[in-house]
Amino acid sequence: MKEEFLQYVWANSLFKSRDFVTVSGKKVEILNTGSRNRDAGPDFFNARIRIGGMEWAGNVEIHCRNSDWNRHGHQEDKAYNNVILSVVGVADTKVYTQEGREVETLVLDYAEQLYREYLYLVNNPLRPGCRYAFERIEPAYFRIALQSLAVERLERKCGAVRLVWEQTRHDWEECFYRMICKYWTGNVNAEPFYQLSALLPFRLLMRYADRPLALEALLLGCSGLLDMEEEDEYVCRLKQEFQYLKNKHRLPVMAAEQWKFMRVRPHAFPPLRIVLLATFLQGFGTLLPRMLQASSVKELEGLLTVRLPGHWEQHFRKKTGVRSCQLGMTVKRILIINAAVPFVFLYGMEQGEEELQEKALRWLEECPPENNYIIRQWEDWKESVTSALQTQALIELAKEYCEKHRCLQCRFSKEILKRAD
Repeated sequence: MKEEFLQYVWANSLFKSRDFVTVSGKKVEILNTGSRNRDAGPDFFNARIRIGGMEWAGNVEIHCRNSDWNRHGHQEDKAYNNVILSVVGVADTKVYTQEGREVETLVLDYAEQLYREYLYLVNNPLRPGCRYAFERIEPAYFRIALQSLAVERLERKCGAVRLVWEQTRHDWEECFYRMICKYWTGNVNAEPFYQLSALLPFRLLMRYADRPLALEALLLGCSGLLDMEEEDEYVCRLKQEFQYLKNKHRLPVMAAEQWKFMRVRPHAFPPLRIVLLATFLQGFGTLLPRMLQASSVKELEGLLTVRLPGHWEQHFRKKTGVRSCQLGMTVKRILIINAAVPFVFLYGMEQGEEELQEKALRWLEECPPENNYIIRQWEDWKESVTSALQTQALIELAKEYCEKHRCLQCRFSKEILKRAD
C-alpha cells in the first residue's frame, strides 16, 4: 500500500461506503475532505468532519500505518496539533499530538478493484498504462484534457524562456536569438548551440551582420570546429578573420568534443548547421518584428527559410554527400513549436497583448502533428491526432506523468479510476 494512493482516495472521496466509524467506535461524517497540502505539515488543511456528533474543523493526516505518525516525529511537532483525524490503511497503534491529545483514527475503506486498477497503472511497462481503459473516457473529456495538457506544456516552456529573458536582462532580441540557437538543430546538439549563443551575444553578431565572412568566422571559430574543416583558400581566410576577431573581442573557444557527430545525419552535422545559422543571422535583425506580425504558420515557415551559400553548398556536398543544403521543414516546425510559440506567448503575456497569446496557440493548432516515438505509440488510437497542439499534449502526458509514474495526478488516470467498479 502506498500513502499516495490513500491520499488520492481521500481527496476524491472514492470511498467504498459512507458508513465511517473510528477505531474507538465513534461515527464519522465527512463534510469536507480539505485542501491538499504539498508542502511541509499535515496532508490536508481546513477539513470539516463530524465525529461522534461533534463537528470539527482542522487538518487531516494520512499514513499507511498509524505507527508512521510516531516514526515521522509528528508527536513532537506543533504543526500537527491541529490534526483532527488520522486516516490510515492499518491502525496498529494510538497516536497523540505534541500537546498530548489523542487523535481519532479512521481506517480508510475503498474498493479492491480501485486498488488493482491503480497497481496496474503504475506497474504497466507500456505507456500510457491506462490505454486499456480509455473507452471509459468520454471523447469530449479527452479533447478538453488534451487542451489542458497542451497549455500546461506551453506554460512549462514559457518558464524556460522567462529564465533566459531574465538572464539576458530582459533583452527580448537576445532572448529570442538564444532560443532560436537552442533549437536550430532539434534536440541533438541543442546544448552546444545554446552555449555558442551565450559566448557570442546577439549585439556582437549584429555588428557584423553585413559581413558574411566575419559571421561565419565568429560562429565556426568559437564553436571550436573551424580547425576541423579541410584547408582551402576560403577556410584560410576564415581562420585569419577569426584570429583577428578573437583577439579584438577576447573571445573564448569551445572544445570541439562538445559537439555530437555520431548517429547524426549529414544534413544536421554541426559545421553545416553553423554556416546555415550564420547565413540566417544576416537578416535576423528584422526577424523579431516580422515574426510578431506574422499571421500564419506558413508565413513563419517563410521567415525561417535559409539556404547555404554557393561555396559552402559545394563544400558540404563534397564532404558529406548531403543533398539538401537548406533548413528542412521538420527543423522549421521544431523552431516554431519550441522557440517561436513559447516566446511569442510569453512576450504577449509580459506586454499585456492577449492577441499575441491567442496567436501563439493558434500556430500550434495550425502546425501538423509531430512524428516521434511518443506520438507513434498513439497511431492505433481511434481519436485522430491532427495538430501540434495535440502532440504537444501527448508529449506532456508521456514525459511529465507516464514516465514519472504520476498516475494519480494525471487527468486521464483520475477519470478512469473514478469510473472503476
